[in-house]
Amino acid sequence: MAKIHELIVDLNSFEFKKTIDVVLDPDFTEEIKLTSAAETHIELYKDKDSIIVTGSVKTILEENCARCLKEVSIPIEGTIEATYVLQDSVVFEEDRTSADLDNVLRLEGDLLDLSERVIEAIIVEVPQKVLCKRDCAGLCPYCGANLNDEQNHSCQKREEIQDEWHKAISDLREKLKS
Repeated sequence: MAKIHELIVDLNSFEFKKTIDVVLDPDFTEEIKLTSAAETHIELYKDKDSIIVTGSVKTILEENCARCLKEVSIPIEGTIEATYVLQDSVVFEEDRTSADLDNVLRLEGDLLDLSERVIEAIIVEVPQKVLCKRDCAGLCPYCGANLNDEQNHSCQKREEIQDEWHKAISDLREKLKS
């Protein structure tokens, strides 16, 4: 398997088009927890003042369920898209940064590191709320038991620990009753 350094491209190493097919180790990044290699395909096209980058990445990552905290494997098929432009060809004003332009980034120097584009393509495919199953019951709010494993769970620890906000609401509710 390849290492991340294979995603650093010398722009002088090709004239018009370059293709990169690389299988990256699951531990190529510390930002996300991958459980399989990242199959990456990238194509670079040189234009007069820019480099257009397209491609794809396939992998499997691991996240925790938002309700029960069980580890969930998520298959990812991400799209890599970016345009790198020479600093002089596009005006990057102080109040309109490159982030305001869709995937348009400054091209500085002769080396182009595409690792951030690969990581970005993976991250944007992760669902905002990961669930182990659609009807995940979550954890018991009193004892923390996984309610998926104990469907008839009846918690003996019914005493709720309240923070200051919930305590104030509870006190207000009691005052309104009396």
